[in-house]
Amino acid sequence: MAQVKKTKAPAMTLRFTDPYVIQAIDYAAHLSNQTRTGFLLAAAQEKAEKVIKMKSSIRSEIESILISPEAYEKIISRLEHPKRPAKRLVEATKAYSEWIKTNGSA
Repeated sequence: MAQVKKTKAPAMTLRFTDPYVIQAIDYAAHLSNQTRTGFLLAAAQEKAEKVIKMKSSIRSEIESILISPEAYEKIISRLEHPKRPAKRLVEATKAYSEWIKTNGSA
């Protein structure tokens, strides 16, 4: 099995200018039974995951609706001028309709 090289995480240095911010973070960390660093890292990770999920979702939705003008014209044309259904489909639909009339709803 391959060995994973362990690297030491870089130190994180934060400077707070507002004592209220420090107190609020320290108190929240205490209530969460975490250190200030652990609390801040957990909050940052949660926020990062939300942003990534939101941006990925938006990108996915946009990619699914952006099409070329040629593709758009082709889609509209097919919607406005649909092909005739296949003979077997028409026959199956008629047979099903007759079955419903005879046997009641499914």
